[in-house]
Amino acid sequence: MPLHFIYPVYSALLMLLVLAVVPREQIKKLSLFAIIFGAGADLVVIVVITILGVGEYINIGPFGFMGIPFFPLLAWTAFFILYFYFFPEKIPWSYIYVLLAAGYSTMFSNVLENLGIFRWNYGNLVVPYLIYLGWFSLASWYYLKDTREEKVHEKQSTNNQSTTSIRILRNPAWKLNLNVRKKIK
Repeated sequence: MPLHFIYPVYSALLMLLVLAVVPREQIKKLSLFAIIFGAGADLVVIVVITILGVGEYINIGPFGFMGIPFFPLLAWTAFFILYFYFFPEKIPWSYIYVLLAAGYSTMFSNVLENLGIFRWNYGNLVVPYLIYLGWFSLASWYYLKDTREEKVHEKQSTNNQSTTSIRILRNPAWKLNLNVRKKIK
């Protein structure tokens, strides 16, 4: 099998894993985050590391355009759906999660380098780890910020709805109006 077929195979496996593990409603909810921080951020990282000469994809075969491979963008999108789905809400675990995800990505990029698919030009440990750590930290910060705001908004709307319904049921003026109508008839 030619090396460039590793891209579609890995991307397909990640997408199947997403479909098998993540509920459809959550896939819909997390897709926008995953596209932005998966495919979008990977596109930015690819362009920046190529311009700076830090690293580059090689052996992309027919699955790329101008040195930018197509399938890793899909794989990163699927990865970030899984990443956000399993993201822990408690503080010490979320930090550990980001550190471990950056470590996993560094190891996987080294596997790709060993297979002759990707090349790091300035070491294959510190620079990639810092890139992934920055990437995942930014994605996690934004995801937590957005989901916390969403939870606060839901809580406020729930409180407003329950308070409003209680006011309607306990409004003495409403009872007074009923009593007035009965006396008039």
